[in-house]
Amino acid sequence: MTDLLTLDNTAIVLDSTCDAPHGFFDRPGLYMVPLKVHFGDKTYRDGVDMTREEFFAELEASEVLPTTSQPTAGEFLAAYREARQTYDHVFSLHISGEMSGTVRSAEQAAVEIDGVEVHDLRTVSTTLSLCAERLRARLEPGCTPDEAHAYIRHFTDHSNLLVHAATLEYLRRGGRIGRAASLVGGVFDIKPLIRTADGTLEAYAKVRGLKKAMAAMERFVEESTTPEDEVYFVTLDALNDEEPPLIRAMIERLRPNSHFVLHGRVGAVVGTHIGPGTAAFAMIAE
Repeated sequence: MTDLLTLDNTAIVLDSTCDAPHGFFDRPGLYMVPLKVHFGDKTYRDGVDMTREEFFAELEASEVLPTTSQPTAGEFLAAYREARQTYDHVFSLHISGEMSGTVRSAEQAAVEIDGVEVHDLRTVSTTLSLCAERLRARLEPGCTPDEAHAYIRHFTDHSNLLVHAATLEYLRRGGRIGRAASLVGGVFDIKPLIRTADGTLEAYAKVRGLKKAMAAMERFVEESTTPEDEVYFVTLDALNDEEPPLIRAMIERLRPNSHFVLHGRVGAVVGTHIGPGTAAFAMIAE
C-alpha cells in the first residue's frame, strides 16, 4: 500500500441524498447506497426503482405525504465490501446526522471492515456530490491522508447550500412549518429561501417573485464568499429548468474565480421534503 491516496486506490461511497446527475456513478471508484421512499405499502429505492419524474408525479397525486427511511448497516456493509475488493481506502460521505440516521448506519457498518472512514458532511443534496468531486480532484494527482482529512473538514465547516423552494406546502406537510405560514405562502406567492446551518436547515429569507429571490441569492453569495475566492459550485433542481441557468450566470458574474462543477437533480428522498419546482445551489470557497 502506498502512502498517497489516489483515484486508483481510493473509493468514495455516497448515499442517494447526494442527488447526483445522471451517469455520476458510472465512473470507477464511486458507489451509491440508496435511501428508501414509502408510499403506503409500496417501497422504492431512491434513484434506483423509479425516475424522478415518476416520483414527483406520484408525490403530487398522493393525498398522504410519503415517508423516507435510511439504509441499513447491512446495505452499507455490502457496498463497503464491494469497494474494498478493488480499493485500499474508502471515504463514505453522508447527509447530516441531524437530518437522517443514514450516517449512523454507515458508522455501524464501518466497524465491521478495515479501510473505511465515515464522514458526516453536515449538509444534504448535491452538496455531497460537490464534496466528492473536489476530493477526487485531490486524489487525481495524489494526496496524503492528512490532506484528504483536512479538505473534508474544510468542506464540512465552510460549504454552503441555499434552496429556493417553490412552495411551503411540503415543508408544512412534513411538519417543518405551521399551517398559517403555508397559507400565506400560497396566497401571496411568498416562497422560502432555506440554508444549511449547523447540520440542519434554517430559514434565510422569504421572498415574493423570482426577481427578489435572485437578489436574495446574490446577497447570500456576497455574504458567504469574497471576490478573491476560488469558488466551486453546483446547481440543482426539482423539475425547475428556469432558475439554475440564472443562478449559474449570477455566481459567475459576482465571483470571477468561480468554477461550475455539475448540475444535480433532486431525487425522491430530498424531494419528499422540499417538493417539485425547487431550485438551489451549493458552493465551497477554496
